[in-house]
Amino acid sequence: MKINNQYQEAEAIYSVTGLYIDPEGSAVEKSEMLLSEHRMDVYINDVLTMKLVCTPKDLPGLVLGRMVSEGMIHSSEEVEYLYICEHGTRARVQLGSEHCGLVNDNLSAEVMDTPTCCTDNKTIYSGFAVEKELQHLEPVKVSLELMYAFDEAFHQDMPLHEATWSTHSCFLAYKGKIVYSCEDIGRHNALDKAIGYALMHDYDFHECAVFTTGRLPIDMITKVIRAGIPLVASKKTPTAEAVKLAQEYGLTMIGRAKNHKMMQYTLYQR
Repeated sequence: MKINNQYQEAEAIYSVTGLYIDPEGSAVEKSEMLLSEHRMDVYINDVLTMKLVCTPKDLPGLVLGRMVSEGMIHSSEEVEYLYICEHGTRARVQLGSEHCGLVNDNLSAEVMDTPTCCTDNKTIYSGFAVEKELQHLEPVKVSLELMYAFDEAFHQDMPLHEATWSTHSCFLAYKGKIVYSCEDIGRHNALDKAIGYALMHDYDFHECAVFTTGRLPIDMITKVIRAGIPLVASKKTPTAEAVKLAQEYGLTMIGRAKNHKMMQYTLYQR
């Protein structure tokens, strides 16, 4: 896989001035830093496939991770090249010959909103999603050392969140060590960036774990299972349906992980 990233990452935060009014009714002009939104169209084999709204950082990982979590690819060998233009508004992906027959004559057959917490992501064409069924994971044991490392990394805060309080973070561990961290306006995007980083570095997904600052509903759990990552943790709680799905497919799920405390919802033994 070749990656040609022409985009020079722009500022993700901007200073905006407004009128601050305190509880006593006093008003004063005040500036604060706000997060920017970035839009990018993704073309796969020359077909407009996705429209993404994100924080303008780690764009190659976002594209590749989204392709993994949508069931389009599962290894870097399936991708011939990824190109991102100098403005970061267009990405082009060329898949290998095994994917060339997936484009049908009706390219407008499926237009779907991609679930996110606060963005306008859309899947325009889902014909490249060849992996429809989720695969059962091989269960793993929870490493308290890794969970405490996730906890400590989270409490160190991330630069964009520290400046704006507007991002979600995701941390990726490989073979028990944290190797990558990222931020995005959307928790789904942040997770996809971590998945994409693992793909770009040819990590065995089964030896990875992810920690997210966001909630864990079914759509987030589906992404993790589809990537083949056997452990997900969050400082937030999952939904009941997400726990059921994780249990069914052998995903170890941790919630409320903070201050060296946590709740293991699946695959635990007393």
